[in-house]
Amino acid sequence: MKRQISYCFLVLILITSCSKYPPASERLTEELAIYTQFDVSIAFNDYQTFAIVPAVAFIGGNDSATITSPDALALLNRIAQNMVSRGFKQVAATANPDLGINVTAIRSTITTVYSPGWHWSYPGYYPAGWWGYPGYKYGYPYYPAYMTTYATGSVIIELIDLQMATDNMVMVRWNAFIRGVLNNRYPQTDVLNTVDQAFKQTPAIKTF
Repeated sequence: MKRQISYCFLVLILITSCSKYPPASERLTEELAIYTQFDVSIAFNDYQTFAIVPAVAFIGGNDSATITSPDALALLNRIAQNMVSRGFKQVAATANPDLGINVTAIRSTITTVYSPGWHWSYPGYYPAGWWGYPGYKYGYPYYPAYMTTYATGSVIIELIDLQMATDNMVMVRWNAFIRGVLNNRYPQTDVLNTVDQAFKQTPAIKTF
Protein backbone atom coordinates (compact mmCIF):
# COMPACT_ATOMS: atom_id res chain seq x y z
CA MET A 1 0.00 0.00 0.00
CA LYS A 2 1.08 3.53 -0.63
CA ARG A 3 -0.51 6.64 0.80
CA GLN A 4 0.03 10.33 0.16
CA ILE A 5 -1.50 13.54 1.43
CA SER A 6 -1.27 16.82 -0.44
CA TYR A 7 -2.31 19.06 2.47
CA CYS A 8 -3.53 18.08 5.91
CA PHE A 9 -6.15 20.45 7.32
CA LEU A 10 -8.32 19.15 10.14
CA VAL A 11 -7.68 15.61 8.92
CA LEU A 12 -6.10 13.15 11.31
CA ILE A 13 -4.53 10.08 9.77
CA LEU A 14 -4.18 7.34 12.33
CA ILE A 15 -1.65 5.27 10.43
CA THR A 16 1.80 6.05 9.08
CA SER A 17 1.74 7.99 5.80
CA CYS A 18 3.78 10.20 3.53
CA SER A 19 2.87 13.87 3.25
CA LYS A 20 3.32 16.40 0.51
CA TYR A 21 2.57 20.10 0.49
CA PRO A 22 2.61 21.43 -3.08
CA PRO A 23 4.29 24.73 -4.05
CA ALA A 24 2.22 27.89 -4.22
CA SER A 25 1.78 27.51 -7.98
CA GLU A 26 -0.01 24.17 -7.45
CA ARG A 27 -1.61 24.79 -4.07
CA LEU A 28 -5.33 24.17 -3.78
CA THR A 29 -7.81 26.07 -1.66
CA GLU A 30 -6.60 25.96 1.94
CA GLU A 31 -9.50 23.97 3.36
CA LEU A 32 -9.25 21.23 0.75
CA ALA A 33 -7.28 18.09 1.48
CA ILE A 34 -6.58 15.16 -0.82
CA TYR A 35 -5.66 11.74 0.45
CA THR A 36 -4.89 8.80 -1.85
CA GLN A 37 -3.83 5.20 -1.41
CA PHE A 38 -3.44 2.26 -3.78
CA ASP A 39 -2.61 -1.41 -3.96
CA VAL A 40 1.09 -1.77 -4.79
CA SER A 41 0.73 -5.51 -5.41
CA ILE A 42 -0.86 -5.05 -8.84
CA ALA A 43 0.35 -3.50 -12.09
CA PHE A 44 -2.11 -1.02 -13.52
CA ASN A 45 -0.80 -1.64 -17.02
CA ASP A 46 -2.51 -5.04 -16.84
CA TYR A 47 -5.79 -3.14 -17.22
CA GLN A 48 -6.89 -1.38 -20.38
CA THR A 49 -10.51 -0.26 -20.10
CA PHE A 50 -12.66 1.49 -17.51
CA ALA A 51 -16.20 2.65 -16.95
CA ILE A 52 -17.44 5.33 -14.57
CA VAL A 53 -20.78 5.72 -12.81
CA PRO A 54 -23.19 8.15 -14.55
CA ALA A 55 -23.82 10.27 -11.46
CA VAL A 56 -22.25 11.07 -8.10
CA ALA A 57 -23.90 9.17 -5.25
CA PHE A 58 -24.89 11.62 -2.51
CA ILE A 59 -25.26 9.79 0.78
CA GLY A 60 -25.87 10.47 4.44
CA GLY A 61 -28.56 10.12 7.06
CA ASN A 62 -31.33 7.71 6.19
CA ASP A 63 -31.82 8.77 2.60
CA SER A 64 -29.72 9.13 -0.49
CA ALA A 65 -29.68 10.65 -3.92
CA THR A 66 -27.54 11.01 -6.98
CA ILE A 67 -26.35 14.39 -8.17
CA THR A 68 -25.77 15.54 -11.72
CA SER A 69 -25.09 19.21 -11.03
CA PRO A 70 -22.55 20.98 -13.28
CA ASP A 71 -19.84 20.50 -10.65
CA ALA A 72 -20.70 16.82 -10.24
CA LEU A 73 -20.67 16.15 -13.98
CA ALA A 74 -17.45 18.12 -14.36
CA LEU A 75 -15.95 15.97 -11.59
CA LEU A 76 -16.91 12.75 -13.38
CA ASN A 77 -15.63 14.04 -16.71
CA ARG A 78 -12.32 15.13 -15.20
CA ILE A 79 -11.80 11.73 -13.60
CA ALA A 80 -12.44 10.09 -16.98
CA GLN A 81 -10.09 12.53 -18.72
CA ASN A 82 -7.31 11.70 -16.30
CA MET A 83 -7.81 7.99 -16.92
CA VAL A 84 -7.79 8.46 -20.70
CA SER A 85 -4.65 10.61 -20.53
CA ARG A 86 -2.92 7.69 -18.80
CA GLY A 87 -3.75 5.30 -21.61
CA PHE A 88 -7.02 3.73 -20.45
CA LYS A 89 -10.00 3.46 -22.79
CA GLN A 90 -13.42 4.48 -21.51
CA VAL A 91 -16.23 2.04 -22.26
CA ALA A 92 -19.80 1.51 -21.12
CA ALA A 93 -20.42 -0.27 -17.84
CA THR A 94 -22.10 -3.04 -19.84
CA ALA A 95 -19.02 -3.56 -22.05
CA ASN A 96 -17.12 -5.69 -19.52
CA PRO A 97 -14.61 -3.02 -18.41
CA ASP A 98 -11.45 -3.97 -16.57
CA LEU A 99 -11.93 -1.21 -14.00
CA GLY A 100 -14.96 0.57 -12.57
CA ILE A 101 -15.00 3.96 -10.90
CA ASN A 102 -17.42 4.83 -8.10
CA VAL A 103 -17.75 8.46 -7.01
CA THR A 104 -19.53 9.37 -3.77
CA ALA A 105 -20.21 12.68 -2.04
CA ILE A 106 -20.97 13.00 1.67
CA ARG A 107 -24.22 14.75 2.55
CA SER A 108 -23.22 16.11 5.95
CA THR A 109 -20.20 16.59 8.19
CA ILE A 110 -19.21 13.45 10.05
CA THR A 111 -16.82 13.68 12.97
CA THR A 112 -16.80 10.09 14.17
CA VAL A 113 -13.82 8.01 13.09
CA TYR A 114 -14.61 5.93 10.02
CA SER A 115 -12.55 3.71 7.78
CA PRO A 116 -12.90 3.69 4.00
CA GLY A 117 -15.86 1.53 3.08
CA TRP A 118 -18.23 2.70 5.83
CA HIS A 119 -20.47 4.22 3.13
CA TRP A 120 -20.93 1.01 1.14
CA SER A 121 -24.15 0.02 2.93
CA TYR A 122 -25.94 3.31 2.27
CA PRO A 123 -28.84 3.29 -0.19
CA GLY A 124 -27.89 5.09 -3.39
CA TYR A 125 -24.29 3.90 -3.37
CA TYR A 126 -23.42 1.88 -6.47
CA PRO A 127 -23.01 -1.71 -5.20
CA ALA A 128 -20.96 -4.46 -6.80
CA GLY A 129 -24.16 -5.76 -8.34
CA TRP A 130 -24.39 -2.60 -10.46
CA TRP A 131 -21.09 -3.62 -12.04
CA GLY A 132 -22.33 -7.13 -12.82
CA TYR A 133 -21.39 -8.87 -9.58
CA PRO A 134 -24.65 -9.39 -7.65
CA GLY A 135 -24.09 -10.67 -4.14
CA TYR A 136 -20.45 -9.55 -4.14
CA LYS A 137 -18.95 -7.12 -1.66
CA TYR A 138 -16.19 -4.57 -2.05
CA GLY A 139 -12.92 -5.13 -0.28
CA TYR A 140 -9.49 -3.62 0.26
CA PRO A 141 -6.39 -5.70 -0.47
CA TYR A 142 -4.46 -3.26 1.73
CA TYR A 143 -4.87 -1.95 5.24
CA PRO A 144 -7.32 0.97 5.04
CA ALA A 145 -6.67 4.41 6.47
CA TYR A 146 -8.82 6.01 9.12
CA MET A 147 -9.95 9.64 9.03
CA THR A 148 -11.83 11.60 11.65
CA THR A 149 -13.65 14.18 9.52
CA TYR A 150 -15.72 13.92 6.38
CA ALA A 151 -16.95 17.46 5.67
CA THR A 152 -20.13 18.21 3.77
CA GLY A 153 -19.45 17.65 0.08
CA SER A 154 -16.36 15.50 0.61
CA VAL A 155 -15.81 13.17 -2.33
CA ILE A 156 -14.65 9.56 -2.32
CA ILE A 157 -13.31 8.13 -5.59
CA GLU A 158 -12.80 4.37 -5.80
CA LEU A 159 -11.10 2.47 -8.62
CA ILE A 160 -12.56 -1.03 -8.62
CA ASP A 161 -10.98 -4.15 -10.10
CA LEU A 162 -13.63 -5.81 -12.29
CA GLN A 163 -11.12 -8.14 -13.92
CA MET A 164 -10.08 -10.18 -10.90
CA ALA A 165 -13.16 -10.48 -8.70
CA THR A 166 -12.82 -13.60 -6.54
CA ASP A 167 -14.34 -15.14 -3.42
CA ASN A 168 -17.39 -12.86 -3.66
CA MET A 169 -15.15 -9.82 -3.35
CA VAL A 170 -14.53 -6.97 -5.77
CA MET A 171 -11.32 -5.21 -4.77
CA VAL A 172 -10.77 -1.46 -4.57
CA ARG A 173 -7.31 -0.92 -6.06
CA TRP A 174 -7.12 2.86 -5.52
CA ASN A 175 -9.12 5.40 -3.58
CA ALA A 176 -9.02 9.14 -3.15
CA PHE A 177 -10.62 11.32 -0.48
CA ILE A 178 -11.20 14.96 -1.37
CA ARG A 179 -12.43 16.96 1.58
CA GLY A 180 -15.40 19.31 1.18
CA VAL A 181 -15.05 20.03 -2.53
CA LEU A 182 -18.72 19.72 -3.59
CA ASN A 183 -20.29 22.05 -1.03
CA ASN A 184 -20.99 25.03 -3.34
CA ARG A 185 -18.17 27.03 -1.77
CA TYR A 186 -15.51 26.45 -4.40
CA PRO A 187 -15.41 27.36 -8.09
CA GLN A 188 -15.43 24.57 -10.62
CA THR A 189 -11.72 25.19 -11.26
CA ASP A 190 -10.91 24.07 -7.71
CA VAL A 191 -13.13 21.02 -8.08
CA LEU A 192 -11.24 19.95 -11.19
CA ASN A 193 -7.83 20.78 -9.73
CA THR A 194 -8.44 18.44 -6.80
CA VAL A 195 -9.07 15.57 -9.20
CA ASP A 196 -5.87 16.32 -11.11
CA GLN A 197 -3.91 16.44 -7.85
CA ALA A 198 -5.32 13.09 -6.72
CA PHE A 199 -4.04 11.47 -9.91
CA LYS A 200 -0.70 13.25 -9.66
CA GLN A 201 -0.26 11.66 -6.27
CA THR A 202 -0.57 8.22 -7.86
CA PRO A 203 1.62 8.11 -10.99
CA ALA A 204 1.39 4.30 -10.99
CA ILE A 205 -2.10 4.51 -12.49
CA LYS A 206 -1.24 4.22 -16.19
CA THR A 207 -1.11 1.67 -19.00
CA PHE A 208 2.36 2.60 -20.25
